[in-house]
Order: sequence, then C-alpha cells, then structure tokens
Amino acid sequence: MKVFIVTLLLLISSTIFSFENDLVLKGGISYTAAKIRGISGTEDSLNGTGFNTHFGYKWVNWEINLSSYIFWGEAEDLTYRAQGTTYTGDGKLRHVSFGPTFKYTFNQFEPYKNWYLYAGLGPSWSLQTVKFDEPDDDQTVFDNNHKLTYESNGGFLFIGAEEQTKYKEMHPAYIEILYSYKKSRSLSVVDTTSTTETNIISTEESKQDLSGHFFMFTIGITIF
Repeated sequence: MKVFIVTLLLLISSTIFSFENDLVLKGGISYTAAKIRGISGTEDSLNGTGFNTHFGYKWVNWEINLSSYIFWGEAEDLTYRAQGTTYTGDGKLRHVSFGPTFKYTFNQFEPYKNWYLYAGLGPSWSLQTVKFDEPDDDQTVFDNNHKLTYESNGGFLFIGAEEQTKYKEMHPAYIEILYSYKKSRSLSVVDTTSTTETNIISTEESKQDLSGHFFMFTIGITIF
C-alpha cells in the first residue's frame, strides 16, 4: 500500500511540477480602451497605447507570472477631489498595474497550427496619475506642476492564444484580450516641479473616487 501511495504521489508530482520551459520572460505591446469614472457622476472613455511584461515559471499547462501592464492616454472632463477641493479638467493619464497571474493552456484547443488557447486571472494593484493641462479649481495651491496619484486595487481576467514551439529560444508569440476593473483607495498630490526628487504634498483616502473598466488587446513574444 505504501509503495502504491508513493508511486501515485510521484506520478502526480511529475505531472504538475515537471517544467516545460522553466523560467520565462515575455513582453509585448498593448492597446487599451477604458471607461473611467470620477466624482459627481463624471466619466470619460479613453484610448491608450503601452506595453506589458510577464515574468515567471511555465509548466506543461500551468503558468504563474508577475505581470505588469502600462499605458498612457488623455483624460477629459473628469472631476476629482483632493485637499478638500474639487478639480475638473483635462490631463494626461498614466496607468501602471501589476500582480500575480495564473494561466492555464488548453492543449486540446488548437485554433491554428501550433497555437493553443489559454485563460487566466489574478489580483492587481495599480497607480493612476493625472497631470492636468489647465486645472479648473477655486484655489491657487494646485497648478500644472502638480499631479494626482491614485493607488487602486482590482483584478485581471484574460483569454488568449499562444504559439507552442519546441524550444523557448524560438521566441513563441502570443495574442491576448484582457479585462480589468480598478477602484481607488488612496490619493496623493505630488509636486513635479523638480525633476530630481519627488515631493508628496499630501496623502489621503480617496474613497473610490476614481474607478474604471479597462479592456486591453496585447501581442508579444517570449524573450527567454
């Protein structure tokens, strides 16, 4: 009986933990369409370009990565609240999100030769910064040398197709569609006057003042 149990455990471990590609690093470019909500019922639809990276381990079917997605775009007509003051205006939005992702490849689904479908999910943490072009506020403490930085929580959900090659040195490619939802939890006002140091003027709870739905289309390759 003990021999049977040991053999069974060895078979299971060899199936789950046998590496196909071991350590992997992937990267590519992204196009993002997002709907962002500010306070007072304001919202904006925006588009942006950026890039994505994934670093982790790959098994036969499973893959665990630390994934990151970065994009930038233009936000318009959103209303924000900071330091007891309400701000409305247009500005440049920068978005950085990262987190662990868990991915499973369905080797039984091959829509194109040597390409297999996969799906995955994971939690995310992100930073969104808004630097106003011309802020509209009733105080003089906020100008175009300041920016708002939101820390947000959310999650990733994605599907895609990846090329399967004999060796990862052949740089297999992937195509992915990702959905992510974020809502803010804290806000910092940052002075960007100096290019050599960061001056945080204030930090406060944002009470989900900024939230958004993000849809990303990404393409990339295995770098190593």
